[in-house]
Amino acid sequence: MKAAELFVKALEAEGVEYVFGLPGEENLIFLEALREHPGIKTVLVRHEQAGGFMAAAYARLTGKIAVSYSTLGAGATNLATAAAHAYLGSFPVLFVTGQKPIRENRQGLYQLLSVTGLMAPITKMSRTIESGAQVAPVLHDAFRTMREGRPGPVHLELPEDVADDATDGHVSSTSHAAAPVASEAALETAAEALRSARSPLVMLGVAAEQGGVPEAVRSFLDNTGIPFFCTWMGKGVGDERSEMFVGTMTAPGADYVGAAAAQADVILNVGHDITEKAPFLMSRDRPQTVIHVNTFPAHGDAIYFPQIQVVGDIAHTVRELELRLKGANGADHGFALEMARQMRESILRSSDDPGTGPIRPQYVVARVREVLDDDAIVSLDNGVHKLWFTRNLPIYTPRTHLVDSALGSMGPALPAAIAAALVHPDRQVLAVAGDGGFLMNAQELETAVRLKLNLVVMILNDGGLGMIRMKQMKDGFGQFNVDFGNPDFVALAEAYGARGHRTSDPNTVQTFLRQAFDEGGVHVIDVPIDYRENMALIKEMQMAAARHP
Repeated sequence: MKAAELFVKALEAEGVEYVFGLPGEENLIFLEALREHPGIKTVLVRHEQAGGFMAAAYARLTGKIAVSYSTLGAGATNLATAAAHAYLGSFPVLFVTGQKPIRENRQGLYQLLSVTGLMAPITKMSRTIESGAQVAPVLHDAFRTMREGRPGPVHLELPEDVADDATDGHVSSTSHAAAPVASEAALETAAEALRSARSPLVMLGVAAEQGGVPEAVRSFLDNTGIPFFCTWMGKGVGDERSEMFVGTMTAPGADYVGAAAAQADVILNVGHDITEKAPFLMSRDRPQTVIHVNTFPAHGDAIYFPQIQVVGDIAHTVRELELRLKGANGADHGFALEMARQMRESILRSSDDPGTGPIRPQYVVARVREVLDDDAIVSLDNGVHKLWFTRNLPIYTPRTHLVDSALGSMGPALPAAIAAALVHPDRQVLAVAGDGGFLMNAQELETAVRLKLNLVVMILNDGGLGMIRMKQMKDGFGQFNVDFGNPDFVALAEAYGARGHRTSDPNTVQTFLRQAFDEGGVHVIDVPIDYRENMALIKEMQMAAARHP
């Protein structure tokens, strides 16, 4: 058989279900091998970056590995942002790029780049397959590497002549050992710190989404009564309707949740990694103990140096800590619960006031929550709307809140929503993007329509780069180089075969959302947004933390 055929058989043996990408001349043999294996679904995208975002979202939603592929040259460089997104976000994705024949190249330096050199710093492994005989062992190593330790992406380059090689290789699935459990000594040290704590808190990060961890976490929280907060990417691990939920840490040291974290003497960090935006800042001058719970050790730096590390299967660790803490009720949770109450009041205070001009963001968030089912999936782009949604939108179900707080790229909301609609066709899927981020991958509307998916895109339209405008104001700079014009988003949606809606009436936000979900198909809702509230929110967050140092 050809090496490309063996490659695809190896993917099949590893349980790969989806391949996202854009073909080129140098990967046609690989594509033909995929055609012969209909058990692996191939999704043609309109830009390689979007295919990488889809594969990363698929990994996050399912815990399984997907493939994102491209040709050489510009096709491969277009994958770089998605690879960095997967690397910092800890998402196992296999990136496969084509390449010219390595034994007889007749095109000189045309399109020739060191793609393995480009990908090496932003993947766990980057390697060229140099012969058909290498296919099986290299893929075996790639899947092991993606899963072990801190998960992440791998890049493999498959040259055109190697893909065409004849080989008699044999493939089998990689043996994946379960993560080792934490040592008894580490568990007891952590339990003793929690038993002795005066005001402990639990922090939930993105690694707590998978492998039965949410169930273990919810049992732990119910049976210990310890209040909890989450990172941007850890939303939904705990039930955020709970009165014990202090809030989402949107900025280090800010808001009511920042005040609670600063006052806590022990923080149990379940699943956070420092590649995500720092949720709180440690200081050697402050007597605060942090317990790191993850499948890999903490990297550690000037702002995160946990004194206790419990490394091993996260669900097992949380269950063991719950057993060890039974009957330990000496902590005082009054301050954290008061901060939780004030956070809820802050969110509710203006959620029913649409404002007098364009619609206020907090009003939109509240209406969205009223329409969404408990297990609806929300995919957020990067921009100032992310601050409002992560702070104000409570999430009830694990793996239903997709946001990038590691690389922080603009443009992933729609591709991630496409992956979500493929994985969960029976659920509501909502992508929320600013006008800037949406246009970075708007072409994938055609992909969603072609695949006959059900999803809604809400564009919060302020005619510019709202986050940068806000930061210019915050830093005392004048507003400069952040305003632009937009196309007619309704016409744009309809040109792609989707349904387009525009509303400037606050009373129709819910109506359009319900209508879109009820009708099915792909819908785009253009909502003019009033971000004059941004600075008021920042001021409140700063004052909340300052009042409770």
